[in-house]
Amino acid sequence: MPQFAVLVTAREILGITPKLADLHRILAKYQRREVLFLLAKLNCLLGTWQNTPQFDIDRRITQILIPGYFSQIEGLRRGQAQRIVFSRITILYLVKQACQVCPEDGLPPYGVPAFVDIGMSCLLVNDLLLPFLPSPAQGTLERLANLLPFSDYISRDHYSMEIGRSYCMFDEISQAPALASRSDFLDVRGLFQGVLGLSHLTFSELVFGCATKFLNVKTEDLASPEALILRKTFFQKSAVSVDQVERFFTKLAVPEGALVQRLVQVSSNRPADDFTVLQGSPFVEIAPNAFTCLDPGFLVEKAGRALYWTMFMELPQQQRLKLASFWGAIFELYVNSIIRESYSAGGQFIPEPRFPNGEVAFDACLIEGGRLIVFEHKSSTLRADCKYGGDVEKLRQELHLKFVEGDDEGAKGIAQLVRGLIRFLRGEPIHGVSSSGIRQVYPVMVCLDSSVEVPLMGRYFSDQFRAGFPRREFRQTITPLFTLSIADVENLLAYLDRFRLSDIFDSFYGANRSMLASMSSSVVPLLKEVKPGRNPVTERFESFAKRMEMDLFPNEVGAT
Repeated sequence: MPQFAVLVTAREILGITPKLADLHRILAKYQRREVLFLLAKLNCLLGTWQNTPQFDIDRRITQILIPGYFSQIEGLRRGQAQRIVFSRITILYLVKQACQVCPEDGLPPYGVPAFVDIGMSCLLVNDLLLPFLPSPAQGTLERLANLLPFSDYISRDHYSMEIGRSYCMFDEISQAPALASRSDFLDVRGLFQGVLGLSHLTFSELVFGCATKFLNVKTEDLASPEALILRKTFFQKSAVSVDQVERFFTKLAVPEGALVQRLVQVSSNRPADDFTVLQGSPFVEIAPNAFTCLDPGFLVEKAGRALYWTMFMELPQQQRLKLASFWGAIFELYVNSIIRESYSAGGQFIPEPRFPNGEVAFDACLIEGGRLIVFEHKSSTLRADCKYGGDVEKLRQELHLKFVEGDDEGAKGIAQLVRGLIRFLRGEPIHGVSSSGIRQVYPVMVCLDSSVEVPLMGRYFSDQFRAGFPRREFRQTITPLFTLSIADVENLLAYLDRFRLSDIFDSFYGANRSMLASMSSSVVPLLKEVKPGRNPVTERFESFAKRMEMDLFPNEVGAT
């Protein structure tokens, strides 16, 4: 379960309301390359991409970078809320501003005065980020528009699960006979090899191997010129060829000057909280054959949820559309496969149940006695221009297009659930099951986009379902819509051998009636003290890790 902390701000410490110009005046003193390198080391040291805030490290860095205000900040830390100075989004925001303002030939950002300037810059950024936070007086959609920019940069604890998921989807699901017979079949493994010049597996193994370089960082590394420098020779003793390593760095690294050009080009039409350019190239070449990582989370994602997007961005537009459509079929089969593999609590799980005329009713359903759970799986993702910038109407249109209503080509998401449920409850059986034996229905939407984990998203979708479904027409109890991210589903797998899913939903809803947060970040009383069992996605990651050892360092593995 994630831990939350409140940012310490310049308003609290200095009693001022900072402006962007104040931040730029400080940054303009210092050499851009060295500022980026220092911020990369700070991010790695603090572990800001991880789920649990590193309070002790945050305190030590505060002593180094803001010594003059350390006592005052410590006073804030003794309050009820847990407080931190340095967050992931703080550092990413500062990276973006440094690329725009810092000169090539400025002062090195080392020594006490420079460290204090960087520390104070972080405080200023914490205030400059606040306009994107929601107000309780706003409506659900307005608050969502304010929260969504943070969704890609909140700390996570399921990177290994994401790697296991990608490994399974690429290696197993995409090759399943049920997909091979489709007219729109794509060999995604071959496609990845063709556009990237190396296999998805080798690519992921190199990602994970590189990530180990940026995990064990010490505070004394902040002033070290060699700490957190990665060179292509890092893999010279591995079984990966020199050409493959070269292609890997060509795809994931960007020279410092080129990064600056990209950020300057997009800054005029992208909001300040959009860091997609940094996500695309997690390595920065700060000197010839000397790479550092601005954000290890962005790097590890390349072996997980961003593995698909790495391939996607290499394709021409027409192929992208075809891939996106087929990836939806892969995702649907993946969700059904992991649930079917894990579930043994006494119900009947049915993938793609159909009405008597052969039409698919739902992506899946689960019958647990008189309870029916119906699933709609959505691989759609929110466009960046709709997610960032706080444009409420643009966000509403995007949500309704991809998750609520659909378009001229057909109903999607919630509209599909509503349509299927109405047909079933009005008398059309599915898979031979009649509604007469069902007393309670749980509608569920499973989404690949992690944006649905943002607080209030589940409530918004539940409100849309309630507005579109004629509850009074039917005798059955229809629960609120449960919106699950794929990570929510994966976290539940280890309990489905003992607990019925409907009981888990009842327990979750009983303790979280406001439906503000995702299931993974909420208390589910039924599971609170239960030791998790087997999880097939975790097992896939363990299999990947063993294969990585064999593929990268076969001589060392054989010697142990």
